[in-house]
Amino acid sequence: MNVYIYTFGCKINQYESQIIKEQYCLKNFNYVDNFEKADLIVINSCSVTSHADKQCDQIIKKFHTKNPQSKIILTGCYAKVSKEKILKKFPFIEIKTKEYFLAKNQQKITSFDNHSRAFIKIQDGCNSFCSYCIVPYARNFLWSKPSEEIIKEINTLLDVGYSEIVLTGIHIGKYDKGIAYLLSNIYKSIDRNFRIRLSSIEVNEITNDLIDIMRQEQERFCCHLHIPLQSASDNVLKDMNRKYLSNDFFNKINLLKEHFEDISITTDVICGFPTETDNDFDITYNFLKDNKFARLHVFSYSKRQGTKAFNMKQVYKNGQAKIRTDRLLELNKILDTNYFNKFKNTIRKAVSLRGNKALTDNYLTIENVPKQKGIFEVEITSKVK
Repeated sequence: MNVYIYTFGCKINQYESQIIKEQYCLKNFNYVDNFEKADLIVINSCSVTSHADKQCDQIIKKFHTKNPQSKIILTGCYAKVSKEKILKKFPFIEIKTKEYFLAKNQQKITSFDNHSRAFIKIQDGCNSFCSYCIVPYARNFLWSKPSEEIIKEINTLLDVGYSEIVLTGIHIGKYDKGIAYLLSNIYKSIDRNFRIRLSSIEVNEITNDLIDIMRQEQERFCCHLHIPLQSASDNVLKDMNRKYLSNDFFNKINLLKEHFEDISITTDVICGFPTETDNDFDITYNFLKDNKFARLHVFSYSKRQGTKAFNMKQVYKNGQAKIRTDRLLELNKILDTNYFNKFKNTIRKAVSLRGNKALTDNYLTIENVPKQKGIFEVEITSKVK
């Protein structure tokens, strides 16, 4: 049988799709890259926003219309939180929760097809219940992969040519005994030329132990942290059920900058949370501008039924969220350019990306770089537009 896998969403989903692919290959399925040639289609879904749900619905319709003979299996977060609604719309599909594919002893990969960097899932689940987020309802069981299994998996991926390993999870700061403990074990156990990047970490989980490891292993730890902010207004942060205030965030990122002069700090921001006033937005905008983030990932608030924020009263006029989002997207262009220009005509360590691009340790994407193996030096000349 021919199998085709379509993936929505985050690094975790991309990793889990690779696991699913390898499982089918072990069962002698033939993987194809065209859904119209498939006997079996697996859709690995996301539900972080309502837009993600709609996109998944559109893909299901498209695949079924153009390949009506194929069997369609839906897995992932959308399948978990909206099963009844989905089956009412699409009675012809089969829903399998991620547990069907991802038994604990199967959560490992031997390659990472169509990627130049390898992601490794080290942790699953979140119990923080931020008031806007549906993820804890889809992935509420906390699990950490044993460090010895992670070390084996890293070595396997290094053996087949990957030089950058991205450690990812739903909430990696919840890793058993902490990220610093895991990194210490990895670096002590693997004496090879590679580097590690963390996919995302909460500000209050950046401990002194983690900073010490980052300092000790500067050649093998990427000079980049993605730290979600979401808002710089303390009132909004409280309504979001975030576990810090803006001053906590300010103090931590400045501590990082003291230790690592070149560090790239990127962040997530939500515009248009129901209780975000004009003043709250201005506080966030100025915080982002003044603290010179390297890059912003900007999202408009998306109502998710079942979350606490779903029933919160909106305090701003309709259309205001888009205006705020557009303003932050423009700010992101400025911050991104300013950070890039800080390193123009300097040399950084990089790994190859697809399309004659390279990614530096501090998260700059450089174009017109001939593909090379391993970690190499690159001159920072022109950024990808």
